[in-house]
Amino acid sequence: MNSNKITMKAYNVNIMKQWQSFLVVAVLVIFASFYAGGVSPASFVWKVFGNANVALWLNRDDAPLAMEIGKYYFNDGAYDLGKAKKAFEKAKQIDPELLGSRYQLSRIDFIQSRFQSALVLVNEELALHPEFDRSYYLRGLIYGYSGKLSLAAEDFQKFLETHEKSWAAHNDLAWIYFRQGEFEKVALTAKKGLEWNPDNVWLLTTYGTALLNLNKKDEAKRILTQALEKAEALTLEEWGKAYPGNNPEEYERGLRVMRNTIRSNLELVNK
Repeated sequence: MNSNKITMKAYNVNIMKQWQSFLVVAVLVIFASFYAGGVSPASFVWKVFGNANVALWLNRDDAPLAMEIGKYYFNDGAYDLGKAKKAFEKAKQIDPELLGSRYQLSRIDFIQSRFQSALVLVNEELALHPEFDRSYYLRGLIYGYSGKLSLAAEDFQKFLETHEKSWAAHNDLAWIYFRQGEFEKVALTAKKGLEWNPDNVWLLTTYGTALLNLNKKDEAKRILTQALEKAEALTLEEWGKAYPGNNPEEYERGLRVMRNTIRSNLELVNK
C-alpha cells in the first residue's frame, strides 16, 4: 500500500516536471521567434504575458512601449493609476523630451487632487512641446480647481482657438464664468458650444442653469427639460467617454448626480 502511494506520488511529480519542461521550451521557442523578428525582451513580456512590472524592469530604451503600458492602465484597459504612473515615469526616464509623458503624469496628479505637482508637470510639457495644445486644456482644469479662475479662463480660450468645436472646452469655460458669477457669459459660452454640439447634455445643463440664474424661467425650463431627456438616455459608457482617465467605478455616481442636479433645477424653475 505504501509503495503504491510512493510510486503514484513519484509518477505525479514526474508528470509535473515534464509539463514544466514543456512550458519552458514553449516559452523559449515563442521568445526566440519574437526576438528573431526584432522584438525586445520587454516587449515580448508585455505582448505575450501582459506583465507590466517585468516589462518595465526589462525596458531600457523603448519609451513608446512604456507609454503604451501607461495608457493601457489609464485609458485603454485595466484601471490602475499606480501602474500607469510607473510606466509614464519610465517613459520620461528613457526619453526626457518625449511628447506626452509629463502630460499624462500631470493628468494623474490632477485626478488625485495634487494640483501643484500637476501644474509643474504640465508647464514642463508646454515648455518642451508648446504645439501640443491639449496641455492648455489640462492646465485650465488645474487652474480652475485651484481657484485661479482668470488663468483658467485664459487657457480654455487658448484651447478653443484651435478646437472651436470642443463641447468640453466650452462647458468648462462656462463653468469658470459661473464660478465668477458671470451668468451672461455662461449662457453665451454654452450656447456657442451648442451650435457645434446641439444635443450635448452637459452644455444643455449648463445653458439651462445659466438661464435660470438670469431669471429667464420659461426658456430655462425648455432647455433643462431637453437636458433631462438626454441625461435619462445617457449610458454609463457614454458618460465615461466624457471623463477619460477617471475611475470607471465612479461613472454611475457621476451620472446620478447629473440627473439629480437637472431635476433640482427644474424644481427651481417651477417655484
